[in-house]
Amino acid sequence: MNLDEFNALVKQRDEIEREIKENVDFLEAPENKSVGMKGKLVDEEGFPRNDIDIYSIRVARNKVICLKNDYLNVNKKIEEYLHKVHNSHPVIRVQRSKAKDEQGNDPNESSPESVTEDYDESAPDYEKLIEEARRSTFAMIDEMVENSPSHKAGLRINDYIIQFGDIRKKKKKKSDKNEKENDNERESEKDHEDIFKRIAAYMSNNPTRIKVKILREGKIFFYFVFP
Repeated sequence: MNLDEFNALVKQRDEIEREIKENVDFLEAPENKSVGMKGKLVDEEGFPRNDIDIYSIRVARNKVICLKNDYLNVNKKIEEYLHKVHNSHPVIRVQRSKAKDEQGNDPNESSPESVTEDYDESAPDYEKLIEEARRSTFAMIDEMVENSPSHKAGLRINDYIIQFGDIRKKKKKKSDKNEKENDNERESEKDHEDIFKRIAAYMSNNPTRIKVKILREGKIFFYFVFP
């Protein structure tokens, strides 16, 4: 899959989301007595209700179910593409953030093993910083092809991604104590989808340098990736 195909999938997912909303709005409309996806279509005596358009409601419900299945399939393809970015990306170079490393080597030279630790472990607020980093991760590398560009660059299985380019996980607002658990789950799914869209928009600009920051075994590292 190339970037154009990836962007097409993102557009397809957006269209599916629009159709789902359109059908759900129809089911929740006053003229349909807000029956939604689970409201009863029969009266207390077991006869079909005569105050709503049962046929149209059943069609809309079936459409929502089919669209949700399509959404899962498209989203899976998007996730697979983002995962493969780390394993099949074109030749990359990783360089240190400082002008020269401790040995005086030029950081502009290709150096697959170059990894920069971004923070001082002796700092008094280091533990707090790491804890915040854990809450900020939005993806984990769970597969890595040996000798692939990403492997040679230094990325490893179980690395948690904190930042990809200028993409970071948005900070959540403090939830009300009475907020329901399913509301939190929906918010988490929405954040996850938002990150995919932002990454797609970022990659569509064909960046010449990508900063990837990771959390590994309680330490923070970052790479400068040059496509």
